[in-house]
Amino acid sequence: MIKAVYMKELRQYFHSMIAYVFLTILLFLSGFIFLTANLMSLDGDINSFFTPLFTILLFVTPILTMRQFAEEQKLKTRQLLFTLPLSLESIVLGKFLATLTVVGIGLAVTLLYPAVLAWYGSFSFMVTLGNYLGAVLLVAAIASLGLFLSTLTENQVVSAIASYGVILILWLVDSLAPYTNSVPVKRLISLFSLKSNYIEFTYGIFNPASILYFISLTALFLILTTVSLDSRRQ
Repeated sequence: MIKAVYMKELRQYFHSMIAYVFLTILLFLSGFIFLTANLMSLDGDINSFFTPLFTILLFVTPILTMRQFAEEQKLKTRQLLFTLPLSLESIVLGKFLATLTVVGIGLAVTLLYPAVLAWYGSFSFMVTLGNYLGAVLLVAAIASLGLFLSTLTENQVVSAIASYGVILILWLVDSLAPYTNSVPVKRLISLFSLKSNYIEFTYGIFNPASILYFISLTALFLILTTVSLDSRRQ
């Protein structure tokens, strides 16, 4: 069941311009960053590429998720989807995995960059692995968030703007830390911050708490997506 939805969504991504627009933006920006931050500056530190990649992924991933359920609601095809012999969980996971696949294609192309650095003798396997793991976990959380928000409106633009709004809150929340002297509050801010939980991956540190954070965030929004769809099926 999940496979049927997954293949359908993957075909739709590439039959429309969405996947091509997404991949073009992602690869152009990542290529430009690698060229300027690493090659032209003769910098062998792969983090010079991965640090900006965090911001890129935050703001290009909603391009893929903004249409998922919003478009079906606008075209009045969501009720037809509900009549198919598919569970809501299969529908949500199929769409989610299709989104991850498109992003994964883009990330796979960027493997050329650490390969180039390795060719010239500058390569850290754990740092590279940590950055890619962090990128995948980050995209999974953002994609699940975007899916949930796309169930709340039939307007793709509204869905995208709402996604960017929540992302900005989760991204910038740790900027509030300097304004409080309370240690528990600072820890709470750090706990919910995308940036704080992501940053250790860039150093090749696999903090179980950060991994759990992204997995929990992803699971939460996937569950909320299913609940939201179920409430609209009644």
